[in-house]
Amino acid sequence: MRNKEGLTRGEEEVMHILWKLGKATVSDVIELMAPPKPKYTTIATFIKILERKGFVSHVQIGKGYLYTPAIEREEYAKTVAKNLLHSYFDGSVSNMVSFFSKQENISVSELDEIMEIVERAKNQ
Repeated sequence: MRNKEGLTRGEEEVMHILWKLGKATVSDVIELMAPPKPKYTTIATFIKILERKGFVSHVQIGKGYLYTPAIEREEYAKTVAKNLLHSYFDGSVSNMVSFFSKQENISVSELDEIMEIVERAKNQ
């Protein structure tokens, strides 16, 4: 991750929209947000913070700006998952899987899929 501060919930929401769109203006981001829509200045501030943290870059288009993610969604997810693993599960993947299996209603098909993933990992 670019910055050890991580992202706030609002910053993550903006990033998810930018990852989905690939590039966007502040208005484009607001358009995809759930009601009640935040103010333009709120989202512009989030984007400036994301830029300062190294998650977003921009190019000027006329009088406005077009923003793009400076980090891939997968790279961010990997860092968040690693932090979760080490902060809450003492670095143990089995502890984390056990926790989620007890907390979530995992379907039989999801369990089968997990088993297939484990089998492929064992054979690599």
